[in-house]
Amino acid sequence: MLKIENRADIFHYRTLYFILFFCITILILRYFQIQVIDFNTHYSKSEVNRVKPRTTYAPRGLILDRDGKILVENFPTYILTVTPYEMKNQDEQFLKISQIINIPVNELEKRFKKYNRGRFLPTIIAKNLTFEEIVKIEEMRLDFPGFQYERFDERLYDSKSKNDHFLGYLREIDKEYIKNLDSEKIYRAGELVGWEGLEKQYENDLRYSKGIEYIEVDTYGREINNLTLENKLAYPGKNLNLTIDSELQDFSRELLGDKPGVIITSNVRTGEILSMVSNPSYDLNIFRGETDSDEWKSIISDKNNPLLNRSISGLYPGGSQLKVITVLNLLEQKKINPEDELLCAGSYSPPGSSLVFNCWKEEGHGVVNLFSAIAQSCNVYFYETVQLLNLDSWVKTARDFGFNDLTKIDLPNEKIGLIPDSKFFTNTYGRWGWSERGVLLNMTLGQGDIQITPIQALKFINIIALSGKDVPILKLNKDKSNSFYTDLGITNDSWRILKNALYDVVNKNSGTGWRAKVEDSSLQSFGKTSTAENSQGEPHAWYIGYFVKNDEIYSLVVLVENGGGGGAVAAPIAGEIIKKIVYNKNLMVSSNAE
Repeated sequence: MLKIENRADIFHYRTLYFILFFCITILILRYFQIQVIDFNTHYSKSEVNRVKPRTTYAPRGLILDRDGKILVENFPTYILTVTPYEMKNQDEQFLKISQIINIPVNELEKRFKKYNRGRFLPTIIAKNLTFEEIVKIEEMRLDFPGFQYERFDERLYDSKSKNDHFLGYLREIDKEYIKNLDSEKIYRAGELVGWEGLEKQYENDLRYSKGIEYIEVDTYGREINNLTLENKLAYPGKNLNLTIDSELQDFSRELLGDKPGVIITSNVRTGEILSMVSNPSYDLNIFRGETDSDEWKSIISDKNNPLLNRSISGLYPGGSQLKVITVLNLLEQKKINPEDELLCAGSYSPPGSSLVFNCWKEEGHGVVNLFSAIAQSCNVYFYETVQLLNLDSWVKTARDFGFNDLTKIDLPNEKIGLIPDSKFFTNTYGRWGWSERGVLLNMTLGQGDIQITPIQALKFINIIALSGKDVPILKLNKDKSNSFYTDLGITNDSWRILKNALYDVVNKNSGTGWRAKVEDSSLQSFGKTSTAENSQGEPHAWYIGYFVKNDEIYSLVVLVENGGGGGAVAAPIAGEIIKKIVYNKNLMVSSNAE
């Protein structure tokens, strides 16, 4: 057999050894880089794959009445989220999920697009999952990479308080609206945020702080173990204690019945709102979770506008209550003596004019002075005496009382109304389209272009009750410290005369507010009725007033839209409320308490 000797010279050996040494050196250096130099980077990546962070939630703060009764609490439910970068096949997975939770695929896609904020952030695509749906999703865990279900709290309202506008409601937020919110609260698209009422006003207090828990998972994303070392606890929101008395609130709501209007009561010395009813209303529970589109369309198309909180945003002519502005102007400028008399024959024609302005009482009130004119709400008396004033002084006094401005009550979306001045009239009607004497005839009766809100009327009567000094700003949050409106520099004599006239409104048989009178020798009641003409239908019926018992002062405003006469319609309702407060010992609590 032929054999050939296999020989390699020293050069080839050295070359081979060099290559081998070089490769091993590169591997060692690379190993050193990965295991030592870049250890933290790769360790973090491995931890990201091994450990999954999960956001945890605490309950939103409760809303309670002044006695601790829960008006708004939380109801636990479950939501479904998806992290985009973990999904394998969106169309296929959405189809499978749709079949499990009975939500159309196009709805899931719509929500995903609306609330998606990035590939690595969970996106809420469904709410109110049932236990059976959760079980099915868990059984098919491997088919749904990136999908997670989480506990989520919705609002649950007390059965009687569910129609109270001031509570407000929650709405889902999208990625655009998040920019307007407090970044420290870490909102994400699809979550619920206070949208109206107290829920919006006190969002930062009621809102919980989120936590984080870390879960160890395997390569398939299945949970193996809870890691507790780095977890961050979630903390519940603060409870909101209201000044509202639920019993009085319910009673006021029942008194108003199905009539559109407003009833507000307050403790004058503290500024606390005891009841605030706005009718018609709507069931706040429709905003739990997702709002059905048909329900929403039905509400916003309702001609009675149930979404409007008439207490703070309803705009109405003030009617005869604004005769008080004329009275104080006349007294402060010493234009009249309250005992001076004039004749009301049922109508009035301004000097040099053929126009006729009628009194509400066709046959007239006969001879009246300031006291009887206020008590009987005589229009002719004010038609004549307002001619002694100028427009600027009347407007200034009205605005000093807070009309044409916010009351600063702790609710969002309050309207300022309108007390028109000469600039307004010129811009609206032209330089020669109005006259000062003419508009004063309307304004002294609270008519024409004047618009006020019921909450402004409450502030108005509170200022009168305390003679314009140390009047607390109205509030619904019981724990909010008191602050005060600017004092009015009106003399004591003017206040005394006005209050005597308002006392006669309720306590004299000829007074228009006699139906609000409550037989109680220790009770002093003051008020003013108004019948505000309304171009859209029947007049609005007003009653504003306050009463004093045992050194406590309570105020109330009653407005019945298209109700008719203030004395005939609003005053009896006011009388029932006064009885409720006076004879309910739980309500007659000293304002010095706390």
